[in-house]
Amino acid sequence: MTPTTPNPDELQKILLDRLNLSDKEKKEFIFPEYKIGDLSLFEDMNIAVDRLYQAIKNGEQIGIYSDYDCDGIPGAVVLIDFFKAIKYIENVHVYIPDRHDEGYGLSKLGIDELEKKDVSLIITVDLGITAISEVADARSRNIDVIVTDHHEPLSPPAGGLPAALAVVHPKKGTYPNQDPCGATMAFYLVCAFLEKHKDEFGIKEGWEKWLLDMVGFATLSDMVPLVGENRMLASYGMMVMKKTRRIGLRTLFGEQRMNIERLTETDLTFTVAPRLNAASRMSSPMLAFALLSTEDQREALVIAKELEKINNERKTLVARIVKESHKKLDARDLPEIVVLGDLSWRPAVLGLVANKLQETYNRSFFVWGESGDGFIKGSCRMLDEHHAAYIFQALPEGVLLHAGGHQAAGGFAVAKEKIHFLEEELNKAVKNVNHTAEEKGNTDAISTNLSVATTRHLEKLRTLAPFGVGNPEPLFLFENVKVFITKMFGKNKEHLECNLEDSFGKATAFNFFTDPDMKEKIFAGASISFVGTLEAGWRGGVRIRIQALV
Repeated sequence: MTPTTPNPDELQKILLDRLNLSDKEKKEFIFPEYKIGDLSLFEDMNIAVDRLYQAIKNGEQIGIYSDYDCDGIPGAVVLIDFFKAIKYIENVHVYIPDRHDEGYGLSKLGIDELEKKDVSLIITVDLGITAISEVADARSRNIDVIVTDHHEPLSPPAGGLPAALAVVHPKKGTYPNQDPCGATMAFYLVCAFLEKHKDEFGIKEGWEKWLLDMVGFATLSDMVPLVGENRMLASYGMMVMKKTRRIGLRTLFGEQRMNIERLTETDLTFTVAPRLNAASRMSSPMLAFALLSTEDQREALVIAKELEKINNERKTLVARIVKESHKKLDARDLPEIVVLGDLSWRPAVLGLVANKLQETYNRSFFVWGESGDGFIKGSCRMLDEHHAAYIFQALPEGVLLHAGGHQAAGGFAVAKEKIHFLEEELNKAVKNVNHTAEEKGNTDAISTNLSVATTRHLEKLRTLAPFGVGNPEPLFLFENVKVFITKMFGKNKEHLECNLEDSFGKATAFNFFTDPDMKEKIFAGASISFVGTLEAGWRGGVRIRIQALV
């Protein structure tokens, strides 16, 4: 295969052609128009807006009940910003469940706490669609519930939809965006309310765009497909993020020495999201919420430093469990879906462990530990051809205590006496699930050379960003490249940096968390071939991230 040497414009054309778009669609892809559709296409949206308006006019106490991850918490911040803007914040209470004690979803404990505050309306964010009994419990206490969620509903006869006053969900209606994240659903509720009532509350046209930093961040973090309206929300979210007014975000960026003007989706998903998620995994999710919603610089600095501390603790814990996992897996023949666990493992970090194992072994992984209440709880990470929510529904009744999720990931709980049968049941269930792998975009690497490692090439490539599910970052194949300087860097010298040269040019390349096999093959004087991506350099210019040797 002869490597191409495209100029920047040619590179952009090659990448756009691979998306199989019309000329009009290509233009819209690069320059997406900010436009929200007809939100009344959500079947219960008008009911939700009218009930929210009634609660505000009557001076009722309102509860925001959100998930504890980087979708739910930004969604809660979207609603808090809205209530601040209409000057109703004094009557609003945020509840985010403890990952360890309560686990995912609406719970009786959370409803109890909101009832103590005389809450008569609960708005869920990124949860609630499977909370049949919990919603019924709330309504028995004369608490109305508006569910905003994007997860898969339970299939009849398992339960169908909860009997909430309003269920604002993609599956309940004909709104074009059928794959939004949870924060986007909360944003849609705000937008629908403002369409009717912005003038009454003195909200200027377009004010809601300031919320897009949270919506875009959640869209990228929750790995929903970056196509159509999701791409638009993520694109504008990145623009707003670079201008964000949020003191907490600006403080976190500063602590991590991030250049806000050159911020990328990778910065958010690999630097910001892990620190915010560390709050619920290692401490309290309210830390992350407080950072994103605070208006106090001193408080923001204290929280940012605390999040850095607990994120380091999280990394150490995950590394230990991954190492133990490798030992357990060494002697095993691995089925399509692997179940792995230990009573000593902390459930809150097992999604991260499952993700690393899924990438290493190319299997779907369910990883479990024992929770504080004595139950077995865990997380799963799925291959593209598997769908967590569908597999949960295909399991026989009684295998799991509860479970929830979407295609790529999920959480589950199981009784101790059932855990040793779970792997067998999952591998039976997956055969009964008719699921076609979602289109992830064309991921074939472009054969090229080091001449593409220029700022002009990178600028053209970035016109197709943000990258993620449905719009993967372009891969490049570099062959027979000479290595002439290498060094390890990072706190524990776990990352590799090297200088490369071929007959077309020179470039700097790097690889995070370099495995021993790669480290042995990349040394001064070696000739290597690899697949990589282009990124902005730490000190300017362009660097190449080595994804895999070939």
